[in-house]
Amino acid sequence: MADHLAKDNWTDIERVQRMAKTYTMRYDSVFWETLFSLTNSEPKHVVADFGCGPGLFLVDIANRFNAHTAIALDESSQMLAVAETNLKGLAKLKSIEIRLVNFDTDKIDIESSSIDFAFSGFMLHEVANPRKFVSVVHRLVKLGGTYVVYDYVSGNEEKFVKAMVKNGISEEHARKRYPHMCKHSAADIKEILETSGFSNCQSQIIDEFRAVAVGLKR
Repeated sequence: MADHLAKDNWTDIERVQRMAKTYTMRYDSVFWETLFSLTNSEPKHVVADFGCGPGLFLVDIANRFNAHTAIALDESSQMLAVAETNLKGLAKLKSIEIRLVNFDTDKIDIESSSIDFAFSGFMLHEVANPRKFVSVVHRLVKLGGTYVVYDYVSGNEEKFVKAMVKNGISEEHARKRYPHMCKHSAADIKEILETSGFSNCQSQIIDEFRAVAVGLKR
């Protein structure tokens, strides 16, 4: 797993539960303020999370946007099992779709131009070919739809390490993770969105090691 340190133990149910418990630390008030400063609050009927983890962001965004359909995609069946439970118990939805997908190798079997709001949280740095992946997302998003990327970014190793240590990761492990998890800058992510077909792209840095980038499909 040397090339994918952040994927280490994704099948460990204890790690899945730990991710759920620390959800509000990663998706804090600053994140939500940034997200809604870059997007509109109009209802979104179909929402999808590429790399959904335990599904709590998908629950939140589905409820905030009054969605009727949520699509949860992840590479871990353990993550998806928890996500399905959370979506059924916490979200007001007519339809829930659960998809086990290897984002590097699998075809994503979703109808083209069917998603109103697509999201990837802390996963773009994991895919082998970010431009290819984002181009696939672009095909799946409706005209007028939105794609949001939330990820760690390069520029301040010390603040990244401090945040990881606060979350219970050793300083040594955090420093090993930094080059992999923070491989893109905010400008890099914005450029990936643009070259993959999205328009009106914007990005905003949070805490100097996190960023939110948004693109529209025109």
